[in-house]
Amino acid sequence: MVIRSKTIEKITFGIIVGNRDVFPDHLAKEGRLEIVEVMEKMGYNYVILSENDTKNGTVETYEDAKKCASLFKTCKEKIGRNICNST
Repeated sequence: MVIRSKTIEKITFGIIVGNRDVFPDHLAKEGRLEIVEVMEKMGYNYVILSENDTKNGTVETYEDAKKCASLFKTCKEKIGRNICNST
């Protein structure tokens, strides 16, 4: 008799934290940190810009959006699958 164990895979989320010049930067920064904290508490994997990639790790400009797109393109095999965290 063969017993098979079903492996449950955790989803890897691609997360974009956006901000505009008219909104306070600290709110986006705090929101980003809260999202990361919740994802880690729930045990999910995620791909998100680091605070070193852009101002506070948020997407505010076209250049920031291109950096985020590049990160997601690099991690396209990870997003939606159980592969890794990227912070």
